[in-house]
Amino acid sequence: MKNVLFRYSDPEKNHFLSEFKNQQIHFSTPEQFNDPFDCQMEYERTVNEVLSQKRVANRASTDILSKQLKKKLTNIGICCFCRAKKNQLMWSHYANSHKGICIGFNRNVLLSALPNVSVEDVIYQSKHPLHSIPDCMKLNSGNLLEAVITPLLTTKYSYWRYERETRLISQEFGLKDISAQSIQSVSFGLKTSEQDKAKVYDMLSLPQWKHVLIFQAKKAEHRFALEFSRIDKRKGFACL
Repeated sequence: MKNVLFRYSDPEKNHFLSEFKNQQIHFSTPEQFNDPFDCQMEYERTVNEVLSQKRVANRASTDILSKQLKKKLTNIGICCFCRAKKNQLMWSHYANSHKGICIGFNRNVLLSALPNVSVEDVIYQSKHPLHSIPDCMKLNSGNLLEAVITPLLTTKYSYWRYERETRLISQEFGLKDISAQSIQSVSFGLKTSEQDKAKVYDMLSLPQWKHVLIFQAKKAEHRFALEFSRIDKRKGFACL
């Protein structure tokens, strides 16, 4: 499933099924992330550290680059995906302890509707991302900004490795339109309620979603693992 990106969804959240209701996905600001270290930085300290590598650190250059960096990061929006739907920790943490759903997106179709959005797999490591910036001596001010920003937005502490995260990065936060064909599947969790399943079936009964496949999670026999079986949508629609 290399061409599929997954988003876990909690039925108790206000945005539940918004991907279907509005055909939009939300790009959050870094301040909204649950990891206090994720994308967060002390602008002046960061700039000083980078400029010292270029041996041009001074009050003026620090202030200028710090303001540029802060302005750029203030507007950036990030939409987070996972590269696996059998991830039990993700089901627990982001789908309300298996009570939610997992939406599968066709990566290529999704990106074709978002021309000004970049896609990056998150890197997991114990070192601060600034230590991974390539030779700063060879970078001009414009490239230097990008060299600092990209690692900050795509690096997390190694404890988060289980998330297997891919990020879509936009220069602006907020809602962005997607095509119906971007979504290709919905998977119910082990504990998804019949009421929430009915909401999904009701949404998928609309003609623009007729192509979407539905799966049900179940416990694998003799293994601590999840398996998924495809559901005949007609049976679900018959219960509406």
